[in-house]
Amino acid sequence: MKIVKTLLIIVAVIAGAFIIWNATLPANFEVKRSVNMNVAPEAISHTVSDFSTWPHWSVWFQLDSTMTYELGDTHQGVGGSYSWTSEAMGGGNMSILEYTEGQSMKTEIHFDGQGVSNGSWDFEIQNNGATKVTWGLSGEMGFFGRFIGAQMDKWVGPDFEAGLQNLKSYVESAAVAAEAATESEANIAPSDSLLID
Repeated sequence: MKIVKTLLIIVAVIAGAFIIWNATLPANFEVKRSVNMNVAPEAISHTVSDFSTWPHWSVWFQLDSTMTYELGDTHQGVGGSYSWTSEAMGGGNMSILEYTEGQSMKTEIHFDGQGVSNGSWDFEIQNNGATKVTWGLSGEMGFFGRFIGAQMDKWVGPDFEAGLQNLKSYVESAAVAAEAATESEANIAPSDSLLID
């Protein structure tokens, strides 16, 4: 009986210490990462606001082969949405609440059984002509979820960094291809299309 009482006291002390420590953690969390991209902000925001492009650059589609997704009736701009299911990461849906082309976008993300978070995107032109793209995630955790909230930057931050690098490659490649196509069209003389063998 003495051993049982001792164990109960130890468990109570540990639990009490955890509750006190957990109470000192912030109720809200925020994750933000930024990358400069050599593309106009309008083109980048157009890509990000179109959920049909996300499988091409979002790191989560690359990390989880079980992930499937379905676009909403509208999948671009305000009101656009998509949902996903995943054996490893669960399911959920995301929708665009606000969108200003070339400037910003705000989203709402519902994680099945885990609550709601808010996503943000900012597109800021730099002095050198590049666009600073900032991707953010924020939310509020319940009392016993504060520990998880405190780890969000460490857990989600690297995925944001990888996703932004993928997005950078995606939009810069698209911009180069579009520029090459424009130059090619400009080099074709109007009479060329009328040649008869």
